[in-house]
Amino acid sequence: MGKWKQVQQYADHIPTPLQNYLRNKGEASGVLLVDATFTKVKGEGRAIIIAYDTGVGVIDYWIDCTENTTAYYYIFQRLENVGYKVKCLVSDGHFSLLPVIAERRPPHQRCIFHLLKNLRKNLTKHGNWKKPKDHIIYSRIKGVLKTNDIKDLPERINKFRQFEAIFPGRKEIFKWFWSILPTAVTHLSYQEDIPRTTALIENVNGQIKARIKTFLGVKSEQSLHNLLKILFYFRKYK
Repeated sequence: MGKWKQVQQYADHIPTPLQNYLRNKGEASGVLLVDATFTKVKGEGRAIIIAYDTGVGVIDYWIDCTENTTAYYYIFQRLENVGYKVKCLVSDGHFSLLPVIAERRPPHQRCIFHLLKNLRKNLTKHGNWKKPKDHIIYSRIKGVLKTNDIKDLPERINKFRQFEAIFPGRKEIFKWFWSILPTAVTHLSYQEDIPRTTALIENVNGQIKARIKTFLGVKSEQSLHNLLKILFYFRKYK
């Protein structure tokens, strides 16, 4: 406990993620991942909203009671206030983030892992396909979403249109596919590396949970701030 108190005091002498970003502005890529992870402070739920630049690492965070639109607005406003420019946003498409995206309209890459996870959930029940041929739909959609080269995309889309024309039923799934397709393949339009999943920030979330478990929970919100500040300062998660 004594050493943990020393660590808490040490947090006062290191920069916040936002201050660290300002010191390393030249390394920022502009490729921004945003997500939330969850913990408890004295038994009460807390959402940790995190902004992660692929060049610098975590550049800002905010602790709130829930993952909500206001918290995301606040994070984006803070980044804009220090001159951060979003080249491409990568997220899981959480509903509380969508109003922020709609207002600012950054190029948006939806996490393919989450899209396919939601698709499988809609097509299965207790681990089994709801209809005999639903696994075919899943496989065809997965094949399009996992395209690695934009040159191959038109051919795969045309083949999918042909498949849709002869496949009976499941119109709601096809409608969903066409609605998410533009944001599922945004990364293909860039020459530089744009993550097509939120794996980088999921790694951050995992590290936070591991550290909190090591310390047997968090006793105050200030302690949580200090823990995150130290964690983000010494780890770039690259």
